[in-house]
Amino acid sequence: MVYVVATPIGNLHDVSERAISVLANVDIIACEDTRRCRKLLTAFNIQATNLISLHDHNEEKMTARVIDLIGEGNDVALVSDAGTPLICDPGFDLIRALWKQNLRVVPIPGPSAITTILSVAPIPTHDFRFVGFIPARVGARKARLKQLLIDGSPILFFETARRLSSTLEALCQLEANERQIIVARELTKIHESLYFGSVEDVRNEIAMKDRVRGEIVCFLGGAAKAVATNVDSMLQILLAELAPTQAARLAAKITGETRARAYSRALVLANEG
Repeated sequence: MVYVVATPIGNLHDVSERAISVLANVDIIACEDTRRCRKLLTAFNIQATNLISLHDHNEEKMTARVIDLIGEGNDVALVSDAGTPLICDPGFDLIRALWKQNLRVVPIPGPSAITTILSVAPIPTHDFRFVGFIPARVGARKARLKQLLIDGSPILFFETARRLSSTLEALCQLEANERQIIVARELTKIHESLYFGSVEDVRNEIAMKDRVRGEIVCFLGGAAKAVATNVDSMLQILLAELAPTQAARLAAKITGETRARAYSRALVLANEG
């Protein structure tokens, strides 16, 4: 079988006893970077003689290799450089192939930058969208952010330290400057830093720093929602000409309501005639 093992995103004390046990007892460990994995194993006195490299550039080839190893009777652990595998990390092709062949996949849960920032965010976390990394190129970044801001939903994303200021500036230019945001740098590490406030305030605070370094994760709060009566009024006008799906999509764009809620109201109003 294959164990998908979450490893610390910084502080080694965050590793679980179960993760240590699995890494110590599997036959093979498939890791993103053998050097980083070896350091982790050494910290827990685990022999690091059974490592194979599985990363973005060799995943197709190594997927076949891992399946062969399982066929030979080996148990395999999949780890990324830090955190929970597959979340913006290699491993998806492997896991999909394992499911297709009815081979057993076992999750070993643990650290994740996503749940870590959500646990300290003074922003509602019951409904949000995770979008991974924002594009690096200026035009693509702005286009992606513009698309993500349309429905007003909270957004959780990763960013590099070098591009953080540009992304915050782009959000301000796209009129998201008053939305709340929490920016976390180097979570669980010695130089962990958290910034919270409006996008504009956080942008200004970070601009005062000489240089921001490390791993960055951001959670952007939702836009202020329009009052339900305004949504209903808009839907009533649109439903006179459009199907509920189209009316809901347009109403959501105009009012900032989510598509799901706008569609739910559209169905109610359509049935009421």
